[in-house]
Amino acid sequence: MANKHVSALSKLGSFRGADAIELGVNRKQLSVLVADGVIERVFPDTYRMAASSQTNESQLRAALLWAGSEAAGDGRSAGEVYRLEGIRTETPEIVVPDTVRMRGAGVVVRRVKDMRPLMVRQHRGTRVTGIEPTLVALASLLDSESFEIACEDARRRRLTSVPALHAYLKRWGTHGRRGTRAMRALLNELDPVHPSRSILEVKTRRLLVAHGITDFVREFPLEWKGRTYFYDFALTQRRLILETNGRRWHDDPADYEYDNEKWSVPARHGYRIEFATWERVT
Repeated sequence: MANKHVSALSKLGSFRGADAIELGVNRKQLSVLVADGVIERVFPDTYRMAASSQTNESQLRAALLWAGSEAAGDGRSAGEVYRLEGIRTETPEIVVPDTVRMRGAGVVVRRVKDMRPLMVRQHRGTRVTGIEPTLVALASLLDSESFEIACEDARRRRLTSVPALHAYLKRWGTHGRRGTRAMRALLNELDPVHPSRSILEVKTRRLLVAHGITDFVREFPLEWKGRTYFYDFALTQRRLILETNGRRWHDDPADYEYDNEKWSVPARHGYRIEFATWERVT
């Protein structure tokens, strides 16, 4: 095949056989390129350049190319595109209208009658379900802790919020839809304003609740010398501050001094402070 055809295909990364034909490549030439190891067939009539780096997201894009313009990344694949903490999948998960009939090895295909609740959009160059429907889908796919970690990461990065999730469930959370019950249950437990800032905070919150300790205040403020410090968990009736301490000490002397001052403030208000380290919590 002429070098110009190889060059043209290399710009596409992943491509349909039909796209190659439009560039002047015939089916026989595609077969020769596959045999020579220049391109790989990843899905029916869908190929990728063998020299291009293969990632979970590039595999998802190839699956979407194969599935057609109405398809979108779904579930764990969408969560990975949003870079939600802890979400990875090597097998593309996509959603298509139920009028699209296709089956392919190496891809999970979900069919729905109505695509509107999925709020499909482009994110980082990939067509995926919106963040709220993505989280609802993940609620049915993950264990409760992994789901909370992903949900709190989305809140922390301001991809969504508790009010936005409630509004989504109110509009689209129909009875029997997968993930809605788990999402509602989690929203009933989360602080509506302050998302957890780390996996350790998620684990600490869950540990407290598992032992029947629910009377804590998140991001509890204490003032000293005109400055307000915030603490992860405060059990005010017990006069106890619980601070997660999974972060490494800062090299900046100013940060070191700030941390030392912060740890001294609770005692000035009559509070005892305990540190929830990774080892102690897990």
